[in-house]
Amino acid sequence: MPNRNNKNANMRIDKTINALLMFLAVLTMLLTAYYVNNIAIRNNVRTEYVTEMSLTGSKLSEKVYTTMTKISEVENLGGYETEFEFKFYNMSDNTVANWKMILPVPDKTMVLGCAEVGAAKSIGSNDVVISPEFYNLELYPGEFIVFYITLKTKEIFNPTFLTFIGYEVIDASGNMTGMIIILAVMVWAVVFVGYWVTRYNLRNYKEKQQNDIRIILQSMNTFISFIDAKDPYTRGHSKRVAMYAAEIAKRMGLSEDEVQNIYYAGLLHDSGKISIPDAVLNKPGKLSDEERALIQNHTVAGGKMLKELSSIRGIRETALYHHERYDGTGYPEGLKGESIPLYARIVGVADSYDAMSSNRVYRRHLNKDEIIEEIQQGAGSQFDPDIVKYMVDMINDGYVNVVKMETADNDEGKAGFHITEDDIPGVYMGY
Repeated sequence: MPNRNNKNANMRIDKTINALLMFLAVLTMLLTAYYVNNIAIRNNVRTEYVTEMSLTGSKLSEKVYTTMTKISEVENLGGYETEFEFKFYNMSDNTVANWKMILPVPDKTMVLGCAEVGAAKSIGSNDVVISPEFYNLELYPGEFIVFYITLKTKEIFNPTFLTFIGYEVIDASGNMTGMIIILAVMVWAVVFVGYWVTRYNLRNYKEKQQNDIRIILQSMNTFISFIDAKDPYTRGHSKRVAMYAAEIAKRMGLSEDEVQNIYYAGLLHDSGKISIPDAVLNKPGKLSDEERALIQNHTVAGGKMLKELSSIRGIRETALYHHERYDGTGYPEGLKGESIPLYARIVGVADSYDAMSSNRVYRRHLNKDEIIEEIQQGAGSQFDPDIVKYMVDMINDGYVNVVKMETADNDEGKAGFHITEDDIPGVYMGY
């Protein structure tokens, strides 16, 4: 039988990679959208702003203004070399970008140097154009920059104003599209963290569930080992009955939980045989009435043994009632029709098929046609007729032969017959 744990492990890795790729793809799209939106906004010039700015302390604009301080002034070679410090303030609510300043100067003024700006060049004979560096090309609301210019003039020069030309642009953080994208990124972060926390918790839950199943299987293996030790002729019987019963449940369209529970119920349906004396259980001849009563009492004994195993639905009832007959003539309580629990009716059919198809101490197995005839004759009297048709289909389509091949190695008297996680029907061990 294929190793379901390895298969599920590969599936878990694939799902993890796919989930991670999906989250990364969504994040990449959001960040790309934000970047593109930001570029579009910054290239979307809303207003060209031109104003004169006083250098004597007067604020001619509520949006931008500049202060000027004369740092040094030296007379040299028939002129004056003067270094000026300018502070440029953005008091508006928007970013100022792509700005420049035009400073009126006297005739034949020379630019000797500049600092913290990209350039200061003489344009014509009466203007110096000041342009920014790449790092102060944009000035955000409330910010200011400081820059320096050294000029050589023939006379002492005290500038009183300059002309500012720049652009107000929309701040990306105040743009509705940008805000929506930022909100989407925040939602993505919450979903991302929530997904992995949930996945981690689910993994822990599944690991606990898997451990619980191992504990259940260990207990069942103990029971099955006891039963096999009591009756070597029925070695592998419990597992085959469980597999037949689970397949019937699947074909009937029962839920995966019910299929799994019926599988467990099939494994332990004969647990009460532990209470039967070996001499009676393995007797090759005809049983006395007293011995037959002991054999039949295994259903009651099994029900008592499994009374406390309430975590698996229907397991006790199956052990107790799997020898009830559909017409009400079975044991131990003579239940009739659908008053017999469904699990017990399913396991009863599977149990009878395996008994007829296996060699026993008192007889050899029946052939296929004889078994089908026996089962069909028992429909409505011994068996639920709705369940009989599924068992007959399984015989005809060869499913029962697959089960026998899978359990054949353990039916030859080998010790250590165990049920493992790979034997459990459905997808219960997966994540």
